[in-house]
Amino acid sequence: MRHGGRRTAYAVAGLMLALLSAGCAGTGGPDGQQPAGVGERVTETPTSTGTPASGKSTAPDSKRLATLRARAGIAPCAQLTVGPGGSVHQAPPAPPGGKPLPDVTLVCLGSGRSVRLSDLKGAPTVLNVWAQWCGPCRAEAPHFQKLYAAAGDSLRVVGVDFADPRPELALAFARDLGLRYPQLADPDKRLLAPFGLLAGIPATVFVDADGKVVHVAHRPYDSERELRQDVRTYLGVKL
Repeated sequence: MRHGGRRTAYAVAGLMLALLSAGCAGTGGPDGQQPAGVGERVTETPTSTGTPASGKSTAPDSKRLATLRARAGIAPCAQLTVGPGGSVHQAPPAPPGGKPLPDVTLVCLGSGRSVRLSDLKGAPTVLNVWAQWCGPCRAEAPHFQKLYAAAGDSLRVVGVDFADPRPELALAFARDLGLRYPQLADPDKRLLAPFGLLAGIPATVFVDADGKVVHVAHRPYDSERELRQDVRTYLGVKL
């Protein structure tokens, strides 16, 4: 009986270990309901901005979010309706092919303004999908800020806070890293299927001036140089 009890204990321990391993590789975010991708590209351990201790929270009111957004210094989403310089920009021809951006409306992170993705035309666009609880997203974010600073009127750079129930932490993430480019929010995972985000985040979507998706990079960028190379390859824009 003693050996039988010991075997039972080992079996239970093995089952618990298997369940824990499966949870790390699943699609649950910090609250157990949001997709976090798979493998090592996404982490659910707290970043410097933290994650919900209980997994549930009450979102701060709109005035509080507006204050946090202002402190972060994020560019207004209004500039996304036309080219980054305030007018429609004629970019060099991008590689042929691609599907139109999905007809999805997302809220501007920290404000009540909405942006329809299918309206992002007139300039080539780099759309970076991230979350404040994603370690690799934090590591690559400065490369996108440098790209935004160098782009001027030739390129639009946009971030999307994905599957994140804590907009206040997302705004703190942007403030801590000095991210000034426009940011949208997709807490309801509306981009999950269109951009194939089951593969994980971060993901970067390259969109030509006609609003067509020409490439989706399902990986983090290790350097600004690597990011610029893909901008040139997929969008025909040399910076």
